[in-house]
Amino acid sequence: MLEEIKKIQGINHSDFDSIIENYVNSCIADLKAIGIADSKVIETDSLIHTAILTYVLSFLDVNNSEMYSNSYALQKDVLRHLTEYQEG
Repeated sequence: MLEEIKKIQGINHSDFDSIIENYVNSCIADLKAIGIADSKVIETDSLIHTAILTYVLSFLDVNNSEMYSNSYALQKDVLRHLTEYQEG
């Protein structure tokens, strides 16, 4: 995921790797905090993958941060209402 985000943003060095990884981890924690099952919060799930990308880009892409932030909020709301993503 790190390399994909760097490619999207045109980053070709490792100076921001730890920052990007922290954003990815923050998103994962945020998804779990709203009740998404731990077993579903995996980067290979396409809905989770897109949510993580959108979350991270809301911080990295200053020009489009509001758009990405709004998109992440919508994605999170959809995930919250899908029973197959819920705990228990």
